Amino acid sequence: MLATVGSGAAFASAALIWLTRSWEPSVHYVSQLGATGMSTAPVFNLALLLLAVATVLVDRAVVGSTRPYRVGWPIATTLVACGLCFALASVVTCSPGCPVPFTPGALPQDLVHITSAVTGFVLAIIAMAQVATLRRRPWMRAASIATLVAVGATSFTGAMISLFRGDTVLGGNLEFTAATLAIAWFGVFGLQVAADERAATS
Repeated sequence: MLATVGSGAAFASAALIWLTRSWEPSVHYVSQLGATGMSTAPVFNLALLLLAVATVLVDRAVVGSTRPYRVGWPIATTLVACGLCFALASVVTCSPGCPVPFTPGALPQDLVHITSAVTGFVLAIIAMAQVATLRRRPWMRAASIATLVAVGATSFTGAMISLFRGDTVLGGNLEFTAATLAIAWFGVFGLQVAADERAATS
């Protein structure tokens, strides 16, 4: 039950992020939608909070699972840390324009928001890598590997475009794509955990 609800929260989070982007198509980067003063901020930050709830609910389901989800350390540990990072990012938003930390105009809240959001994203990738090494459910392993590669490629390319001040529209689209894939993976993993539990109790 927890995993199913968590999965639904993840998919709802992705839908809300794209909804807010449709309201502000001129926004290029994800975090800008939640910046102070943006009309999209309340809904976008709700989406981040839903993502945090999703990761924690799936974490609780994994902890209570009859099947071990452990690769090096418990996957649940990665999930709950990821959820806490996104929760912090939803509460401490970036300032208008989301300036890069330590650049002119940047505020301390920008450092907190961007650090927590990036850390949460990295932890999501680590969770994908952990699930990708589990031997059961080959299709989930394949999905995790495919998502891991896609998220890594799109986020790295987007970061390079941003770093070298390239096409911001393309960079923004890549960032939104990477975020959507990562969030959708949480939803799919939640459904898999729920399916495993139903199979174990049947």
